[in-house]
Amino acid sequence: MNRTADVVVIGGGVIGTSVAYFLSSAGADVVVVEKEEIAAGASGHGPGFFNAFGGDFSPGDHLAIGLESIRLIREHMPNLEQYQEEPNWFNDRPGLAPAFSEDALTHHQQMYAASGPQLEAAGAGAEWLDAAEIRAQEPLLGPDVLGGYLFPSVIQVDGWKLARMYMSAAQAEGARLERAEVTGLTWTDETATGVVLSDGSTISCHHVVVAMGSWTPAASVWLGFPLPMCNLKGQLHILQVPGGVDLKHHVIERIALMQYPNGDLLLAATPDPAPGGGLRPTDAYIRPLFEKHALPEDTTLLYETGLSRFPFLKDAEVVDDLAGGRPMSVDLLPMIGTTPAMSNVHIASGHGRKGIHLSAATGKLVSDLVLDGKTELALNVDAYSPRRFMPPKM
Repeated sequence: MNRTADVVVIGGGVIGTSVAYFLSSAGADVVVVEKEEIAAGASGHGPGFFNAFGGDFSPGDHLAIGLESIRLIREHMPNLEQYQEEPNWFNDRPGLAPAFSEDALTHHQQMYAASGPQLEAAGAGAEWLDAAEIRAQEPLLGPDVLGGYLFPSVIQVDGWKLARMYMSAAQAEGARLERAEVTGLTWTDETATGVVLSDGSTISCHHVVVAMGSWTPAASVWLGFPLPMCNLKGQLHILQVPGGVDLKHHVIERIALMQYPNGDLLLAATPDPAPGGGLRPTDAYIRPLFEKHALPEDTTLLYETGLSRFPFLKDAEVVDDLAGGRPMSVDLLPMIGTTPAMSNVHIASGHGRKGIHLSAATGKLVSDLVLDGKTELALNVDAYSPRRFMPPKM
């Protein structure tokens, strides 16, 4: 292959492939280097809700990038859908955020009081429903539901599906994919000139994008700059219910339940840093990078919690268990931008549980910064900069 490129993107997950999509659509010559397969890491086992309400987003800069990503994915869906390998990969349904306890009810209302004005200004607001109203909307909810918020539209797309669409769309614009492991960078003065592969060869380039997910801290060695994050483990079940059911909404609470167009159900949970979130304390989910197997105790806890919210699951069969890490930055905001070390090495990582959701905004923002040095997106770019982890001045 041609051993030069305008931009080398390191990582073939949903973030790296989105960056490649937006860059190649803007005319850049892009090579994506992925050591395994597309979406082999966190992207391959995430339910992928484009949902901006909940403990994943704090009001302000964090929620702003979430809302921009919803706008962008809707804008680019018609193009990306051309590259679906099966129909209906974008699963768009109304969303419910129910509460099953008084504490959860209070927590939901407090969260909406904080984020509601920003959601509504972006056209992503919700309607409050009492217990009778929410049961009328979704009869499959358990009898203990006390109320909740109804969102007109929540897009769901599995991370591996979205990554494959991004990559195929990028390749249609000339992007190339190389399966290899990056072991370092070449540089002159303070500028990266290429990436070094494990076989000793080099791909020369003008810009590098580090989109390595939970492996991003390894790039700290190349850059001499801290890129701190935790590997936060999540788990999900794929379920089948004998005779079938018709779940009309994506239901997103401490756990998430949704239905694929083929009738299968997905039940998922990862820790939520907000109060009342997660099935166990957050530190119980911080796991080694290579622990990708499902934990039996979490399988049981997830299923029992789901059954308490959705009694119709009592006859469900678990047909698949998926588990793996999510790259969570230590302050919960994604890392997007350059470090002081090399002005042409851009970081795109640390998205936590919302990598699939934030992929569109991240891809567009990185593309803008690489090609133009600025963006017209309605974002405070400095809020996401890795430079916020600068060591204190001595």
